[in-house]
Amino acid sequence: MKTDHREAAFRTKFMNASKHLGVAPDQVISLKFRDIVSSYNEYHEMLRILDNEAGIQSSPIKEDLQGKGHLVGQGHQKIIVVEHETGLELLYIAGSVASIIGLIPLVLRSWGGIRGYFDRRHPDHVRSVEVRRIDSAGNLIEDHSHGCAVSLGMPFDGLNSALFSAAQILESDLQSLRNEVRSHSERLAALEKGLKAPETLTAKKRTGKRSSNKALKKDAAKSRRAS
Repeated sequence: MKTDHREAAFRTKFMNASKHLGVAPDQVISLKFRDIVSSYNEYHEMLRILDNEAGIQSSPIKEDLQGKGHLVGQGHQKIIVVEHETGLELLYIAGSVASIIGLIPLVLRSWGGIRGYFDRRHPDHVRSVEVRRIDSAGNLIEDHSHGCAVSLGMPFDGLNSALFSAAQILESDLQSLRNEVRSHSERLAALEKGLKAPETLTAKKRTGKRSSNKALKKDAAKSRRAS
């Protein structure tokens, strides 16, 4: 029952997150940095820094995310930050290039600065990184990695422009590829339609000839009977 209750809670979390991210629940990834957070003001300070220094705005989420959530984004890119006493959690769209190389590093750099992860006099506080998702059948999939698998030591200066520029280029390239595929598909469909058209006309002509021949035979038969 405990496992069922836990999975149900995560299913609710991913379902609520999916509404704000605009994808299906099984496309949402949870990235949790397990830590001990003494004050929720640290989350508020992180969001303030992101807004003031990187122009990344946030808005509160009312739905249940097992913690207070904030929709964080810039332009069309967005992730969700969830406050926990046990560490920062990020919810993002699987395969979202701009979020992975843009938003997430910026959030982690800001959070790491507040938490003192870059002070060499103190060891990193992150105990583990936990990745969770819900599959299409609603089952909870988890992966726990000891130690911080993501570099939190990236310099904050320049990240905003550099990472987002790279993300925009990648997104632009992907969109161009999508447009090319769509264009080729439309051309192929037009060609197939064009090839089918003569076949249809030929079939109609054949049908017409057969009908005409039948009509001629009927007329000939009537003429013979009349004579």
